[in-house]
Amino acid sequence: MKLIYQNEELAELLVKFVLNKYKFIYISGNGGSGKTTFSKILVDKLESMQIGVNCIDMDEFVLDTKMRKSAQKQWLDEFGNNRVSEYTTSFKESYYLSAAEVIIHSIKNGLNCFYKPKKSKTFVQVFANYPITIIEGVGSAFLEKNNDAIGLFFMCDEEIEVARRIQRARDGESQLEYVDVKRKAVERNEQFRINILPNKSKFDIELSSLENYDLQITKDAQKIFIK
Repeated sequence: MKLIYQNEELAELLVKFVLNKYKFIYISGNGGSGKTTFSKILVDKLESMQIGVNCIDMDEFVLDTKMRKSAQKQWLDEFGNNRVSEYTTSFKESYYLSAAEVIIHSIKNGLNCFYKPKKSKTFVQVFANYPITIIEGVGSAFLEKNNDAIGLFFMCDEEIEVARRIQRARDGESQLEYVDVKRKAVERNEQFRINILPNKSKFDIELSSLENYDLQITKDAQKIFIK
């Protein structure tokens, strides 16, 4: 019984399974768990097969960063203590969920639509006739998932997340020091456990991202990978 896969082989198996069965693939999970990496591999695989695919990043529907950091969110931690912090992507209120829901509704009703990514000057067209639409990001856990969608939930442990965020900093995504990345990761993960994990049950497949980015299957309700 094989439980560990490289991203490419897992993507190939998933594509074979979902075609003509599902219209949507939802991908959620904690920070640094490989959601975006896998989504890109999945898109490349579909496009290499000349299969049309929309890929929608839930980060495009997050409130403006300056707005979220200037606002204060009160929340209860795992011990029932009142806490205050900025709005992170683990809070439902951090998203314009209705905008994402309009796109999903349009696709289901055969209507092409557009949306404008935050850092783009142009609109992206979403094609209703494409066989697959991938909705990727932590916030996909807040969307309603029906029988026309299959869900993948990615996880990695805290140390792996911190190491990957540090690497992103080296790649120019931020200038935070290790101690700051670690502190923020600890708080984000607590918020993730409180707000996102209760939605995990709606996802069909759960995967653990290992240090080398291989994926270990921990749940496979559809019996795609664990036979």
